[in-house]
Amino acid sequence: MKTKIILVLTIFALSFVWLKIGVYETHFAEDNRLVFFFKKHPVLQIRFENIFLTDEDDKPVGRLSDEERRAVINYCKYRLAIETELKTQVELDA
Repeated sequence: MKTKIILVLTIFALSFVWLKIGVYETHFAEDNRLVFFFKKHPVLQIRFENIFLTDEDDKPVGRLSDEERRAVINYCKYRLAIETELKTQVELDA
């Protein structure tokens, strides 16, 4: 019985971590590291992409591919709690 309780608590703790903790990687020339954060909304996705944490110049919204646009939308929603459709440069700057 004690083993079952420990197992259930462990599963609960792991599912909480899975739903509430996210991670993204910085892409700087001299300092690449993982950044962990608490998600604002629970979601199964753990790894996120912040395309603006690089040494490269920022891209205008018109030059973002569909994949990059989706990555920014997901990052903003789950990391910053900003829901956007990312159609204008003002939304991207926010």
